[in-house]
Amino acid sequence: MTLPNFLIIGAAKGGTTTIFNVLQQHPEVYLHPIKEVGFFWAFGQDIIIQGPGAELLKHRIVNDLDQYQALFSHANQKAVGEATVRYLSDPNSPGLIHRFIPEAKLIVSLRQPADRAFSAFVRNLRDGLETIHDFASAVDAERQGLRAGWVFGGYLEKGFYSKHLSRYLEFFDRSQMHISLIEDLRDNPQNLMHDIFQFLDVDDVFEADLSHHYNVSGVIRNPLLRLIWTRSNQLKAFIRPLLPARLRQKASEWMIRDVEKPVFPPETRAELTEYYRQDIDQLQGLLGRDLSHWFQPEKTRRAFEVEKTQGLTWEEQ
Repeated sequence: MTLPNFLIIGAAKGGTTTIFNVLQQHPEVYLHPIKEVGFFWAFGQDIIIQGPGAELLKHRIVNDLDQYQALFSHANQKAVGEATVRYLSDPNSPGLIHRFIPEAKLIVSLRQPADRAFSAFVRNLRDGLETIHDFASAVDAERQGLRAGWVFGGYLEKGFYSKHLSRYLEFFDRSQMHISLIEDLRDNPQNLMHDIFQFLDVDDVFEADLSHHYNVSGVIRNPLLRLIWTRSNQLKAFIRPLLPARLRQKASEWMIRDVEKPVFPPETRAELTEYYRQDIDQLQGLLGRDLSHWFQPEKTRRAFEVEKTQGLTWEEQ
């Protein structure tokens, strides 16, 4: 049975696209070129995907075992994997993954949950997948249950990392999971990728090209390009399987080369961070890492990051 031996399971907008693209460069790694095939949440189910942009995923989802195996039938690399960020928050995925590939290695990259949610919202605005242009109002709509079943319009549940990871630890040993923060990718990407190469038991001396920025959030400044990009979801869904991954990436980079990042309202960020406080506290214990910087106001955190680039450590600051 030809199945992957590792998975990138999330979190969405947590650096997974960069990790995905960098891993694809490694000669001993095979990653299925289409993200979000979703087998371990869709297996044995009638696929119901709702909300704006549902057509973008429908052609990718695989819920049949034979079709899933066929995705990897020609892979002969040492590490064979796929990336579906929905696996992290889907409650059924840990059990299904363990059922089919109990020895799987799982890669997780996390981001401050309020920032992650806002970044997903901005991405959805950019891509024409969000019907409300105010983040707080979009979150209120989700809390009121108005987005049940939306594949792109749900922002809150995906940020409860401790809860999601605890489900995985019911099935998998902690040694089977590589869990990092987006800060690790930002501050020392080469070290992070060497760690992941070691985790996957492939050549960790390989030097990957880390010069590209993938899946950048922001609203396209040029009105014409913005209109074309946001109104072309059905076209993108049709042509995506026909284009090589490198060409898809080049086209995406060209279209979103000039984006403007909306400001995350400080009061909304503070409220949403508090919403996640208990889960973040539990995550610190689970990871054995200090996450107190996640509670800092955005301006304070940004000032710290600038000083850090000038050689100051957290203790010195």
